Amino acid sequence: MSDPARRFEKCLAHIAAQMARKEGGVAPENVAPAITISRQTGAGAITFADALAQLLNSRTDRPDGQWAVFDKNLVAQVLDDHDLPARLERFMPEDKPRHLQEVVGDMLGLHPPDFERVRHTQETIYRLAKMGRCILVGRGANIITRDLPNLLHVRLIGSIENRIVRCMKYYGITRASARDLVAKRDRARRRYMLAYYDAEIDDPTNYHLMINVDLFGPDELMQLIAKAVELRISRSATLRQATSIAPD
Repeated sequence: MSDPARRFEKCLAHIAAQMARKEGGVAPENVAPAITISRQTGAGAITFADALAQLLNSRTDRPDGQWAVFDKNLVAQVLDDHDLPARLERFMPEDKPRHLQEVVGDMLGLHPPDFERVRHTQETIYRLAKMGRCILVGRGANIITRDLPNLLHVRLIGSIENRIVRCMKYYGITRASARDLVAKRDRARRRYMLAYYDAEIDDPTNYHLMINVDLFGPDELMQLIAKAVELRISRSATLRQATSIAPD
């Protein structure tokens, strides 16, 4: 089984476990935590998210408490949730399509209207976030889930030079190609957020934490996020207790 297929199978197992947890009578107020990660290109978000999930999983021995990462596999989950054909995957990048491409595609019936695809993605992200114990990477997940108390929203940033070097190593490409890749993907993600959520991707008020990955080692970064999750959930529990007290 290929790595993407294996990762998707893990995500399906995660969903099945969380559904079983819900059907088992877990109270809504005990909803599990979840994390959204926004990132600059080359900040190492995918590698970091996988390592963070492993760390969080090592801290629980509950069979229904396993964390899963949804990034590129999120597209496959969207297609499955809404019974969409697999060929539509190439029409669902984390970008705003060129207007002409979108119009022609709609006229020819080659793919659903652009905002319809995004709506499907939003529904899937929101459903996964409410289940908890998932790390959602990109696609405006922080905006989609900002009303949920169990979420921690993180943005990873770094210097342009370090991000270029990471892309060179990860993709095995030249410096010039890596620089072009970083610039193009950063622009694409910025367009996506503006087009569908009227939000600036670099606006710090959209996140609990904005972290410069250049200033932390991998272990430090994971420990920082793991602790922030604990504090976020503790705060949510305190607020629930306060609001449950009857007024005089």
